[in-house]
Amino acid sequence: MRLLFSCIGLLLASESVFAASFNCAKAQHPIERTICAYQELDRLDGLLGRRFSEQLEKLDGAQRKAALQVQRSWLSSRTELCNVDDRDCLIVLYRKRIQALSADSPPELVPFQVSIPPTVPKQASPVCELPGLELPADTLVYAAGNYSGRELDVQIDQSGHQATQFDVLVNSPERPVVLLLGAYEPSIWNIGWTKGSEILAVLAVGYHRQVVAGLPAETPLRTSSYEDKGPCGYLYVDEKYRSQLNPLAQRVFKRNVDLVYQISNGAMVVGEPLPQDAVQLTSTDTPPQSFVDPSLPKAGPAGLADAVEKGLMRPASDADIAAWQAIEANKASKLGHDLPPMASPPAPPELFVHNAYVLLKAQRLPAGLYGAHLATFFLPKGVPYPEGELGHSTLYDFNTERCQGASCGH
Repeated sequence: MRLLFSCIGLLLASESVFAASFNCAKAQHPIERTICAYQELDRLDGLLGRRFSEQLEKLDGAQRKAALQVQRSWLSSRTELCNVDDRDCLIVLYRKRIQALSADSPPELVPFQVSIPPTVPKQASPVCELPGLELPADTLVYAAGNYSGRELDVQIDQSGHQATQFDVLVNSPERPVVLLLGAYEPSIWNIGWTKGSEILAVLAVGYHRQVVAGLPAETPLRTSSYEDKGPCGYLYVDEKYRSQLNPLAQRVFKRNVDLVYQISNGAMVVGEPLPQDAVQLTSTDTPPQSFVDPSLPKAGPAGLADAVEKGLMRPASDADIAAWQAIEANKASKLGHDLPPMASPPAPPELFVHNAYVLLKAQRLPAGLYGAHLATFFLPKGVPYPEGELGHSTLYDFNTERCQGASCGH
């Protein structure tokens, strides 16, 4: 659970108030309910809490008391400077406070250690607002993405699709950059930059959930997807949606896209070609792992292997397949028993079996069972029907003697 600055903190002198865990389900004060209602405010409130706690750890007794007094004053001023339900005003207020804390106690930066192509492939050049964003005249707008990044064996949403990841390194030491990122699949955008490069803002859109890792907390960020009915709509960066990039960039950044990058294999340098000795950095404020839902099973083939290891399912045998074929044959023998026989009776439907498993216990199916990752499942009598999405997979249910899924009837 994230840290939330409660208005109750104004009434108490204890330092622990500023580090208390707050359950949004129990929010009572109007400003608490506003913060919990908007994803970006919720994110900024949690990051501000962590940044302030980190600052306190570096101060002595007298300095801590002074810092606490300043923070109490800031908490009190929120509803004086902004209406309690004015999301955009509060977002600007929170970003300025995080920037002030960062100036006093800069956030930790660590090396950006991912495999990035050494040169930038030449690509053809060819929204939703970020409140309070003012860009210098020389700011570059880069659009980057694809249908999906490199596949991960985890989930970051409830779509039934396994997550993908894009590693994007910005190298633009001469001019500041804003990023417009887009993918179809649920994706983690892992952002890094070279020393001297500056990322002023990021917009990430997609059909499924999009999250951005590696940015300092104070960097303006907005995400939007079709599934969460985001204000910026959705697209992914390829030729199909290229005509929509400039209108979206104009809405958010008030300028057109300077260059479009279609990312292959989930990793790319954005900007100038990368020197061999370039120092690559990223922020620890929001690491990629922080977006993974540990309560959900692994995705794709890794999820199937994990379920076998945990005894939730086992590989199907020829006997399992034959048992279902016997059910189909019995059904066929009863069809048309009052009708005259045919000289050439139709053949029973062919049983589709690919990557087959027998479900042994109640479970949630792994996400990402699409395309080459589809599977065939046999559900024995007495075993509960699984939760989760079949995707392109097929399930033969011995309880109902029915087929469920994409290949039934083929």
